[in-house]
Amino acid sequence: MRILLVTGKMAEDIVRKNSGGCDVLVIDVDIAAFITHRDLEKIDISGYDLVLVPGLAKGKWVELEKKKGVKIRLGPVHAFDIPKVINAVDKIELSHNIPADRLIELEKEKELIELIERDEVGVFDIGGVQIGGKSRMKIVAEVVDATELEKDELAGRIEYYTECGADIIDLGIPMSFSSDDVRRVMKIARDACSAVSIDTFSRRAVEIGVEQGVDMVMSISLQNLDVMEVIEDQAVVAVDRDVERLKHLTEILRTKTERVIADPVLDLNGLVYSIQRYSAYRKMDPVTPTLFGAGNVTELFDADSSGINALLAYMGMEVGASMLFTTEASVKTRGSVMELKRASYIVKGAEIRHSPPKDLGINLLSLKEKFLYPEPEKPERYVNAERSRKFERDPMGDFRIWISGGMIFCHHENAVIGGKDAKSILDTVLRLNLISRLDHAGYLGRELKKAEVALTLGKNYMQDQPLGFGIYGKIE
Repeated sequence: MRILLVTGKMAEDIVRKNSGGCDVLVIDVDIAAFITHRDLEKIDISGYDLVLVPGLAKGKWVELEKKKGVKIRLGPVHAFDIPKVINAVDKIELSHNIPADRLIELEKEKELIELIERDEVGVFDIGGVQIGGKSRMKIVAEVVDATELEKDELAGRIEYYTECGADIIDLGIPMSFSSDDVRRVMKIARDACSAVSIDTFSRRAVEIGVEQGVDMVMSISLQNLDVMEVIEDQAVVAVDRDVERLKHLTEILRTKTERVIADPVLDLNGLVYSIQRYSAYRKMDPVTPTLFGAGNVTELFDADSSGINALLAYMGMEVGASMLFTTEASVKTRGSVMELKRASYIVKGAEIRHSPPKDLGINLLSLKEKFLYPEPEKPERYVNAERSRKFERDPMGDFRIWISGGMIFCHHENAVIGGKDAKSILDTVLRLNLISRLDHAGYLGRELKKAEVALTLGKNYMQDQPLGFGIYGKIE
């Protein structure tokens, strides 16, 4: 296959070094991303099977492709990824609007998900969700003190968990509750998702849950065995830190229902010993699905949840866990449902492929990356940056910026602009002619970008204050 690589003047050397023998066409444009379809309209590309334009280039590529009779597709964003794209062109259909490197990653992710879902055969199902057996570990997301939430708040929480990938929604019922509130939250949950669990030690709450069509009941121990009298065909979770007693408890519960899940309890205090309990239980009982309470660890650990959840999921997979249980009751654990869902695919993919949990097309990297591209050379001559101490107020007025309800708001005396990214808000400020000084525009762009990063990472944002990244110093 004859491939032509199109680039700009500044990236020419890097593209040629990574071309793999392909021809390179350098357009009379400094920055490759500024190349458009117009730059190729008068160029003869008839001798090629594929023309790769820069990954960030914007143009009417479909129309140009039809006109030229040659495939014209987006290449990678970074020239260093050209070899990876060239090696994949026979295996993947490149896109007119998605950069090739991103498309390759998306295809890897899609292939992994299809591979995993092909083996979705469980010991039983809960509301259509396969549990145990060869299936992926399923995510159970708890809504803490569900009966204390108003309808819209509860529905919003369930919708959020479902969008993040929760397979089962668990309604946590506090010690003090009213029967009407249990009925109310059960109806809301039943209308919002396909698999609903109820977490309570109260027989009355379980009875109402069963009446309302709950799919799973947590948590049953030797102390509240009487709740089994109201169980019909629901799945039940047996809880005990003693594996011998837990095995005995599951046998008792199985006389009422075949859908029994064991929970040896994951504890942060004594984490290694609790992991050993899971391992010991699995050796004792290789079939009964087990529930792995990842949230017991993330809620009590002042560390970023993504790495903890990834490692817990891998541990859960190794000890044969079937369900990963979590909540997002504290600010520091926001995102745990999504993190565990992605982790469940990563570790299942690693298990199927007999490989480490890496290079599978799915990852949980956020602030760190797998590799860094080579840096451009440091220029021989440059002007040292120097902060100006001079301040002149913009006669057009000032801006106040804050985050609320998943949006960034930018307030000016003549307009309030809301959006989710810095560029769209700044573009609107310029369109409405709300700013007149270049230094003010630069300041506004910096602050809006800080707000966007804070919104993306779920962090606090305060105007004119540094955006904290949890950078830790040396401990003396």
